[in-house]
Amino acid sequence: MNDNNNQSGFYLLSDNTDAFVARFALATMSLKTLDIQYYIMHNDASGQYLAYAILSAADRGVQIRILLDDINLQGRDSSLKMLSQHENIKIHIFNPLINRGWLKNIELLFNLNRAGRRMHNKIFIADNSVAIIGGRNIGDEYFDNRENLNLVDLDLLTIGPIVNDISTSFNEFWNCHLSIPIESLSKAAVIKRQLTGMRHRLKDRWKRAKNSHHFQTLRQSDLTKKIIEKNIPFVWANANIFYDKPDKVRQDISNKSSHFGPNVSAYAQSAYNEILLVSPYFVPSNTAMQWLADKRKANVKIKVLTNSLSTTDVVAVHAGYRNYRKRLLQHGINLFELKSTAQTLRAKTKSFIKGLSVSSLHAKYMVIDQQYVFIGSANFDPRSNALNTEIGIVVDSKELAKQTKNLFDRTTSEENSYRLQLKSADGNKKPELLWETIEQGKNIRFSAEPKASFRKKLIVFIASLLPIENLL
Repeated sequence: MNDNNNQSGFYLLSDNTDAFVARFALATMSLKTLDIQYYIMHNDASGQYLAYAILSAADRGVQIRILLDDINLQGRDSSLKMLSQHENIKIHIFNPLINRGWLKNIELLFNLNRAGRRMHNKIFIADNSVAIIGGRNIGDEYFDNRENLNLVDLDLLTIGPIVNDISTSFNEFWNCHLSIPIESLSKAAVIKRQLTGMRHRLKDRWKRAKNSHHFQTLRQSDLTKKIIEKNIPFVWANANIFYDKPDKVRQDISNKSSHFGPNVSAYAQSAYNEILLVSPYFVPSNTAMQWLADKRKANVKIKVLTNSLSTTDVVAVHAGYRNYRKRLLQHGINLFELKSTAQTLRAKTKSFIKGLSVSSLHAKYMVIDQQYVFIGSANFDPRSNALNTEIGIVVDSKELAKQTKNLFDRTTSEENSYRLQLKSADGNKKPELLWETIEQGKNIRFSAEPKASFRKKLIVFIASLLPIENLL
C-alpha cells in the first residue's frame, strides 16, 4: 500500500519471460486505453501474441494508439493498415521514409541525414495508470522465445503519478508533425473484412501456443503468480521522466535544446562514491572520456558493462568502442564485457539447447551512489546522444538501487562476463588487453577478443578504418 500520494511504484522487469507477461497482462486487463510506442515491433510469434491481445482489447472497446518508428517496417504497411481498419485502433508512423518498398534502402544511403535519425523510445501504457518503460522492443529475442538468441535487458513496470508524465511524452510524439497516420502513407488496398481474417489467424496462433512449452513458461513465471495473487512488490519512490523532444530528429546535432541527456547527466555529475553504467553500445566521445577520467580523479568508483565482440549485434559499434578500452582501464575504470554463454541470466523455467542460444546485452541503465537508478532506451553512444530520440526515468530509491546493483553484480560475475585488464608492457611496447573469466570452475585468461568469429574480427578491422564514429 502506498501512503504517499506523491510517490510512484516501480517493479524491475529483468526476466524476459516476466517482461512479456507484463505487456500481455496490460493489454488483456486494460479497460479504456492502450498507448504503445516502439522502435521495433516484430511480426514474429511474440509480436503476434501481443497483436492478438491488442486486437481483443479493441474488440471490447479499448481505444488503442500505436506509434512505431519507420526504419524496421519494410513490407509491413499492408498489415498495419489492415489493423488500423478497426474503429478503435489508430496507427502512426514516426519520421516515415518517402519510399515504402525496397527503395527504402536506397533512401537510407542517399538521405542518411534525415532517414538515419530515428525514434528509439519504448513505452507501453494501459489506462493511463500503468506503464512499462525501458530497453526492450517487441520481438521473440526480447522475451526468451528464440532458441538461438537471448537479449539481456531491463524494463520498469510503473504505477502512480509518474505514468501521467510518461503519457505526456507519448502524446507529444503522437501529436507532432512527424507522426503520420498509416493510411496517409500506404497505397496498399485493404478492406475492413480483411481484419476478420487477421483476427482469426491471430486467435488460432494463440490457441496453438497455449499447448507449447513457451506458454507453460509464461504460466509459471514469477510475475504471473504475483499478478494472480495481486501481490506485486512495488518499490515506492519519487522519480522524474526525461525524454528528447520529437524535433530532435530534424534539428542540427549541435542544437541541444531538445535533448534530455543534460538532465540525466546532472545526476551522474553529482556522484561522489560510485557509478554503475550498463550500455550494450558503449562509445564515449573524447568529451565523455575526459568526464569519466575526472570523476575517477575525484575518487568515484566507476564500473561499466557492455557487449563483447562475441555478443554484440552491431559489430561496427564495437569498432568505435575498442578505441577507448585501454584509456578507460588506464584511468582506473572497471570494464566488463558480457559473455555469449551467460546462461544463468535466463528464466529458471526456460530450457535451452546448450551451445545454440547466445546471450547479448541490450539493457541500458545506471546506478548512482546506490541511490539513483536510471533505466531507459538510451545507449552511451553518439547515436543516442545526437541522432535518435530517447526516453528514460530516474528513480530516487535506495531499495530500487540495491535491486539494480544486485542485477549488475550478477551480470558482471566471472561466470557471466569478462573482466578486462591491462598487461604491463616491456620496454617501449604498448600495454596489452587481457580478458579474465571463469569457465567450468577454472580461471581463464584471453589475450585477444574471446570467442569472436573471424568474420566479426574482420568487420571490426574494416570499420575501424572508417570515419563513422558520429554515426555509431
